[in-house]
Amino acid sequence: MNWKKRMLSCIILLALLAAVCMIGCRERGGFPVFGKTLEEAGEKKIALTFDDGPHPYYTEQLLDGLKKRGVKATFFVTGAHAELHPEVIKRMSEEGG
Repeated sequence: MNWKKRMLSCIILLALLAAVCMIGCRERGGFPVFGKTLEEAGEKKIALTFDDGPHPYYTEQLLDGLKKRGVKATFFVTGAHAELHPEVIKRMSEEGG
């Protein structure tokens, strides 16, 4: 994997983490406690959506990050990409994303 792909996957995961942190900052004036879902922490909820996938590399990285943090998201996929990568679509469905 080249450095550009690694950099992009890091940026995507950092953006996701920043979105989760913003929720805690608004509600309590500080960072949320990680390891708890938003529902368990009594926080307000936001909707995370990802469009135009799946991508065989980046979507897998994103799913790993979401699963690790207990975060659910909605994926809006294109038919062409879904046909090319059915294994990623299956994983999205199984993990409840």
